[in-house]
Amino acid sequence: MFPNYLRFVWKILVAILFVPTLLMGQSSPTLEKIKKTKTLTVSVNEFYDPFYIENPNEDFPGLDVELAQEYAKFLDVDLKIIPLRTFDQHARMLEKGDSQIAMAGISSSINRFRDVYFTDPYLISTPAALVNRTALPPEPEGQIVTVQLFRNLNDLTNITGISYSVLANSSNHQFLRDAFPKAQVFSYFTNEAALNELKKNNVNAFVADSFYIQALLQKDSSLRANYLPILGVVQEDHISMAIAKRDIEFLYNLNFFIKELKRTGKIQQLINKYFKSNKWVKKE
Repeated sequence: MFPNYLRFVWKILVAILFVPTLLMGQSSPTLEKIKKTKTLTVSVNEFYDPFYIENPNEDFPGLDVELAQEYAKFLDVDLKIIPLRTFDQHARMLEKGDSQIAMAGISSSINRFRDVYFTDPYLISTPAALVNRTALPPEPEGQIVTVQLFRNLNDLTNITGISYSVLANSSNHQFLRDAFPKAQVFSYFTNEAALNELKKNNVNAFVADSFYIQALLQKDSSLRANYLPILGVVQEDHISMAIAKRDIEFLYNLNFFIKELKRTGKIQQLINKYFKSNKWVKKE
């Protein structure tokens, strides 16, 4: 048995001899490639403003684009943005090494984890909805209503006859299946198509993530006249960055970057910029 002081000396020697070796073995091939080419390539969602905005107003390129710009600045490299349409396209680009990060308003899930690694979330969303006001029971006449009757989607559980439109095979689609198993749920290939079904009165409610609903209200505030936005949290949907499944050190680096953006208030600034203001909305 070593005396206590000898154990202490041995621990110090182990740290001196082996920790540098471990750190040297943990270099990131992704970071090395980015620094060698002096270019960070990031894929974004082509149809998800204001995360990415095609032909944007000046100083409003989109929330995810601004995050990518911050990370490129952090690495002191140029930035290349590639707009894509589907999660599968993002995953293939990452796997082939044609991009290093997918920043596309992507919500993480077990199924998607089969194809990519996810960072810690930089935004927390939830299933939300626009509901036709005529489908909801009227407020009691002659009374001052001090409590909002419909704060989140679960508050619609006891309302009969409501039908829903939603993006097919999305986390919101799965939520509706689980939460409203007896309701009529119609799924569509795009959010735009699902929203149009609401506008055409073919369904009573359009369900999407809360950031998507907030963006719709920024683009068209008149929607509030006919549709009630229901934005309260029913479950946490983690919006994360995705990377290829081979570089843990790169994942650590991105997680630290996200933590710093949260600590310094940068994430909240971007939320305020894009979801509490309509300056990013392009004039018709």
